[in-house]
Amino acid sequence: MTTRKFFKKVHLWLSLPVGLIITIICITGAILSFETEILEAYYPERYFVEEVKDKKIPIDQLIPIVNTQLKDNTVSGIKVSSDPKRTYIASLSNGFRISAFVDPYTGELKGTYSFRDSFFFTMMSLHRWLMDGSRTWGKYTVGITTILFVFILISGLVWWAPTDKKKLKSRFTIKTKSGWKRFFHDLHVSLGIYVCVFLLISALTGLMWSFEWYRNGVCKLFGAEIPADKGGHGGGERESKKPKEINYQSWQMALDNLAKQVPQNEYITISDGSATVLDKSAPHLRATDKYTLDNNSGEIIKASLFSEQKSVSKIMSWAYALHVGAFGGIIIRILTCLACIIGGTLPLTGYYIFYLKSIKKKPRKNRSTPLVS
Repeated sequence: MTTRKFFKKVHLWLSLPVGLIITIICITGAILSFETEILEAYYPERYFVEEVKDKKIPIDQLIPIVNTQLKDNTVSGIKVSSDPKRTYIASLSNGFRISAFVDPYTGELKGTYSFRDSFFFTMMSLHRWLMDGSRTWGKYTVGITTILFVFILISGLVWWAPTDKKKLKSRFTIKTKSGWKRFFHDLHVSLGIYVCVFLLISALTGLMWSFEWYRNGVCKLFGAEIPADKGGHGGGERESKKPKEINYQSWQMALDNLAKQVPQNEYITISDGSATVLDKSAPHLRATDKYTLDNNSGEIIKASLFSEQKSVSKIMSWAYALHVGAFGGIIIRILTCLACIIGGTLPLTGYYIFYLKSIKKKPRKNRSTPLVS
């Protein structure tokens, strides 16, 4: 058996049992990659103010106004965008990833968003653990499928590679006038090659959330120290802690200090005793600088710049950025999203090709055989 035939069989027999799971993972991943943009387009009143005024309400005055509008909840953190057209996004003390949107000029509550009750939580549940509430068998199924997907992509690439340079151009061409069988074959092969690198990056980084051994190995490879109590887990999906008394008085002072420290910021997020800042020159959307604050004065006690960090959280932030294509601007993210959509169709076209080759080619019974009298 030649090398190409061996990899052809590997590609085929690994794909058949996990193809539909790959489709689910890819399509849901494509949807999740543009979660913020979809929400902003569907609920513009939450994310953008009706009118930009001359002055915003100071944080220490704004938050009590917001708290009075909330039912059985309080603000535990607030995200302040440098864009004057955007609302503030407040994190709430009670519940899992519940946000409140506030007009900073009027103090009006523009709406709330509970991630657990949203369409995107369903998509994430499918993407991460196939809707398995226990997050055990579903999580491991997704993880094992992702490992197999890596081998499927590599074996497909080896199988695709032409031995004759003259045939290289035809490998990238989709013929539309040679029948459906040829069309779907070219569609599967050519599109698979176009998106192979994007899918490999997404698969290899996606494994960071599936297996602790893999995550720890990657973190150690890049020199990040793994905390013994956390095991390097970067999922960030814990329920909110019991709310405590928060000193909002220092938050405005902290906001002013951080704005002076990083004048070209995308946003500043402040919570009790800590803050994160995303610089406009940051390499990706999760490359935030971290600050420790004095709860009384709002002064900066300690700064941990993203460029100087050597931690699990930094590795995980890069893994996420590579996973969703959020490291090279909107063009890379669109290409990654398209790659995921195409990746979701590859198993379907592959199944159809297998059907045409294996089912339709079965010998038919001779209909002209005379009946026994």
